[in-house]
Amino acid sequence: MSDSGLTAQLHDHLRGMGIGFSELFTVEGLRKLDELFLLHLEKADTELRQQLLDYRDGKLVLTPPEDSHFLLAIAPFIDSFIARLFDIQVSLEVSQKRTISNDPVMRFKKIFVRRRARRYRGEIAATFAELDHWLDEQLSQAGLDGEDREYATAVWAEELLKSEEENHFQVERLTQWCSLVLKDPVHEEQFHGWVSFKLPLPLDYAQLVPLQSVNIEQTERFQAPPSQWRQRDGFKLTDMRMNARQVQDQVHYCIYCHEKGDDFCSKGFPEKKAEPESGFKINPLDVTLTGCPLDERISEMHMLKRDGYTIAALAMAMEANPMVPATGHRICNDCMKSCIYQKQDPVNIPQIETRCLTDVLALPWGVEIYDLLTRWNPLRKSQFMPRAYNGRKVLIAGMGPAGFTMAHHLMMEGCAVVGIDGLKIEPLSNTIIENPVLNWSDLQESLDERIILGFGGVAEYGITVRWDKNFLKLIYLSLARRPLFQVFGGVRLGGTLTVDNAWELGFDHVCVATGTGLPHVINMGNSLARGMRLANDFLMALQLTGAGKWSSLANLQVRLPAVVIGGGLTAIDTATEIQAYYIRQVEKILSHYEILSNEFGDEQVRQALNEEDQSILNEFLEHGRAVRTERRRAAEAGARPDFISLLRRWGGVTIAYRRDINSSPAYVRNHEEIREAMQEGLYYIQGLEPIRAELDEYGHVKAQVFRHVRYEDGHGLTEGKKVTLPGR
Repeated sequence: MSDSGLTAQLHDHLRGMGIGFSELFTVEGLRKLDELFLLHLEKADTELRQQLLDYRDGKLVLTPPEDSHFLLAIAPFIDSFIARLFDIQVSLEVSQKRTISNDPVMRFKKIFVRRRARRYRGEIAATFAELDHWLDEQLSQAGLDGEDREYATAVWAEELLKSEEENHFQVERLTQWCSLVLKDPVHEEQFHGWVSFKLPLPLDYAQLVPLQSVNIEQTERFQAPPSQWRQRDGFKLTDMRMNARQVQDQVHYCIYCHEKGDDFCSKGFPEKKAEPESGFKINPLDVTLTGCPLDERISEMHMLKRDGYTIAALAMAMEANPMVPATGHRICNDCMKSCIYQKQDPVNIPQIETRCLTDVLALPWGVEIYDLLTRWNPLRKSQFMPRAYNGRKVLIAGMGPAGFTMAHHLMMEGCAVVGIDGLKIEPLSNTIIENPVLNWSDLQESLDERIILGFGGVAEYGITVRWDKNFLKLIYLSLARRPLFQVFGGVRLGGTLTVDNAWELGFDHVCVATGTGLPHVINMGNSLARGMRLANDFLMALQLTGAGKWSSLANLQVRLPAVVIGGGLTAIDTATEIQAYYIRQVEKILSHYEILSNEFGDEQVRQALNEEDQSILNEFLEHGRAVRTERRRAAEAGARPDFISLLRRWGGVTIAYRRDINSSPAYVRNHEEIREAMQEGLYYIQGLEPIRAELDEYGHVKAQVFRHVRYEDGHGLTEGKKVTLPGR
């Protein structure tokens, strides 16, 4: 059936349940929906329905563990109710089975790998090759020799344990095989994708980012080990996240602390000895472990995901975090820092959270399910549905994460909201605003050719393609559909519109959500000379003008070598994007130059260029041809182009920070970002304080001069040695 046919079918189905699709966006319609849910709950458990009503009224007083237990009792009914509401019972059942289908692998890891193989001390007479061949034969005889060898091994292992005494020989040999896999690093590549053999490692807070030292031009630099390099090409999403089995591995790694009220990932890690002023533990990086700033019910979400409740797990996350597309993987990790595992790898909660969202979006009408749960969620004690319009009108300046989150909560309380942003905000299609969206893929765009909507503030222009910006469209759509919301781009508070104007227009309140960060000009000689720019400005110019797109003619010039001064997340993002953009820039210039030369001739194309421009053009054309040659070589070899080697031949991109890397804001806040960035082939130099930029004969930056700084007890001690880094 076509999408339009399925849409008509959904409308008919909803009307058959006594509610229209458009009613799901009104207070009256959501009241009707809530009554339908309470009826659904009553048919299954009358007492639970009454408890829910008492819970909302404040009559049911629960301890934290009791509260968790109560919500976990309600959650499965959300799964079944929403499946019935959108007529997706079959699709939801498939999703649930797909999730729990990984359970045999989790049990195999727990019993054979962690309990037996890791502690195995017996003598192993056979070689690994002999045991590996023997295992293949056993799987083949059992009819389990498919593409998924890990799953086949796990299923066979479970069969053995049903009659362990009878199968003692096979159990022993399988344990020996697992033991050899764990003990010999040679097998790491062969079993790289197996979660069974991925065991938590001890946390070394001084070595969270694996780096090696290299000496280039008599200057020590750090780089990621070449074995970890990832070749990047363009501006598609660079992190595809964990697969379903890897996420379930993390879910099963969690010990579900909510059952004892010790869910520190959510509530913060309390300091029970000499309490600091905050009352929370401080880790070796001097980070106070306050847990999730939203108090998201993380442990409860994990338990529901473990048991295959696809929709309920997302609903549990959205109980405290309705803007879940804007959090999760590659965005925040306060929860991981406060995880009860403090001496070994923590549970990767952001990956799980984002998977809970994407598994729902993968369902038919998944966009509508997420959208509905932002406005109606029975797990919330308050704001389980929006209040009626209260007559209050609020102006929100800034449509970044703070602004759009505030807009949601104000509308849930019955306020009318107008959002403004200095960026130009593109309108969404009326088709997707007014009609149900069947497939999440209909809204998704490749990030390298995605239309910049302007909605999302720093999430739009300040975050790179390490994060899927299609999630912004999901939030934008959710707000744009609400009758109490309007948004206008190209309006700056204090410029286009003043606070006095807001009162004149009838607003009752003004919320300033424009962020607190300001560009920081480095105190150095020739600061902001030609060839230097602020990192924020570079990221905005790259992303808002679409300079990285093949179709864009935006003027954004980058030359190598490049030096990024700073140690925060903005510096890390800037360094990765310079590398990716440089390859795209020289390719585009070569392509455009050849088109113009063929049309007008080389002499006419160059006649308006001065000596400096001629030199830069020749440099870019040479590099563009090198990129083209490398693409041709890689295509013939069936491999990815090796752009890291080219970039390094041309000087590469170096991050220079005044302190050591372990003291940098990026390392302290989210070391994962440094690790991922360094794997793209960056250099890192620590202990360098900028003095001045040196200019060439054209007044363009050609190098940066630094002085060595050594830190002791928090104080910088300037060393006499100066270092000059080429950087244009």
